[in-house]
Amino acid sequence: MRRFFKWAFGILGGVIGAFAILIAAMWLSEDVRYRVIYEVGKHVDLNSPVPQRAMDAQIAALKRVTLIDQNGKPFDWNAQPGAIIWVNEWANWCVPCRLEFGAMKALQDRVGPNKLRIVLFSQPQYWETDKRLAKQLGLDFEMVTAGDASEADLAAINLSKRASSDFLLPESTFLHADGRGLIAMHELRDWDSSTWQAIVEHWYGER
Repeated sequence: MRRFFKWAFGILGGVIGAFAILIAAMWLSEDVRYRVIYEVGKHVDLNSPVPQRAMDAQIAALKRVTLIDQNGKPFDWNAQPGAIIWVNEWANWCVPCRLEFGAMKALQDRVGPNKLRIVLFSQPQYWETDKRLAKQLGLDFEMVTAGDASEADLAAINLSKRASSDFLLPESTFLHADGRGLIAMHELRDWDSSTWQAIVEHWYGER
């Protein structure tokens, strides 16, 4: 019995020690902290989807402003007829945003770029820095920013702009090219899963 308790307390001590090391690492390193949040967020819904009303207002703002791509040309919503458009708002300082790019690309590869069009949206103040980082990361997603937009439109595009100047990112909105919204959320998801492949293909089939 004594050996059993010694063995049990040894395992408990090891588990507690491992958690203590993880917590310390999360406190010391932003990358570690967001990696843990990312891994948990892929399997646990940390937030509910954005209400339909807010998503509709966001899409209306996106359609209302002039969107410019990384080549300085106007963004064409109908460049890929029938494709589901995934507008992902991000910023160079957003660690979770960078963490999900690989899974986003994997999902697009799963369903095909003809069915899923990924568009990264940058707020104007981050545009130049975002473009440089995207080039460094080797991202081949389309990128856009608002060429002319009021503060109200920019706030509507970011579904959860805080009272301060901060934004809650990353942000994903799926819609049809004609503007019909499908779902919008802030959660980090397991985008490269067969579940999301089935969801996107179902949306594509309903177009």
